[in-house]
Amino acid sequence: MNNIKRIVQTLIVVLPVVIVAGCVSKYRPAAGTVAEVGDAVLTAREVSAAIPSGLTEEDSLRIATNYVEAWARKQVKLLEAEKVLAEKGIDVESMVEDYRNSLLSRRLDMYYVENCVDTLVSDTLTEMYYRQHRPEFRMDRDIFKGRVVVLPADFRWRTRLKNLMGDPKPDSQEDFIGLAAKNGIKITDFNSWTEANKLFMCLPTSHGNDYGYLLRSKNVEEVVDENNRYYVQITDCVFKGEQAPLEWVDGVVRNIIYNKRNEAMLKHMEDSLYSAACRDGAVKIYLQANQEK
Repeated sequence: MNNIKRIVQTLIVVLPVVIVAGCVSKYRPAAGTVAEVGDAVLTAREVSAAIPSGLTEEDSLRIATNYVEAWARKQVKLLEAEKVLAEKGIDVESMVEDYRNSLLSRRLDMYYVENCVDTLVSDTLTEMYYRQHRPEFRMDRDIFKGRVVVLPADFRWRTRLKNLMGDPKPDSQEDFIGLAAKNGIKITDFNSWTEANKLFMCLPTSHGNDYGYLLRSKNVEEVVDENNRYYVQITDCVFKGEQAPLEWVDGVVRNIIYNKRNEAMLKHMEDSLYSAACRDGAVKIYLQANQEK
């Protein structure tokens, strides 16, 4: 801290000037003043607060000098902005007041949302909202569930593996998984809803991207390249334009419910504040009814 204080004192001695648009004056500032631009004043205390502790004197002086110049440049730009806007007849003070009021209002809203709104949206409420608003949730892409198996093109048990893969009986599925594991066959499962392009990325690019037919097949389909065979099994699929599954839009539905809670709570808060202010006499409205007929 003493090091920073000494640096700032040095800066005051080195720069006992008024910085205006990068110019240096021989005017001597008031004690503790590092820079002035118009009516704006930068104090040694402000500069000191901006310098991290633990630096060498050289680094501290460099940071302090850069900070002062950056501050001066900002003030010069603000002065020019006020001048230009004033010449165009723009009420800067009104703009600042509007921004201040909007900022205060948003901060109050954030306070109430953070402290008064329940962030937990239950599965029951999510499903209820989804069922009541089903037409609003439509797919904008194709999605699927299924699996892809990649095996060497010359794998001797390929026919048996394919048959077991397509047989839904538990024993067949157990044999399928065991045969694949025993021979190091890669199985990629898509147990949750997945974009269709993720399926196409698992398949050889030599065939292009013309794999849309796979999504409509109920059988185990085979794609072959010079090295491998790819067995594709689609267990479920939803196409673009169709009803979106709840699992796919679950997060969207929860956000909608949460946002509606926010809106309702903020409306209630505003109404309560206004009613209380009216009762307390803080609000006085002087409107006269039009008596003309």
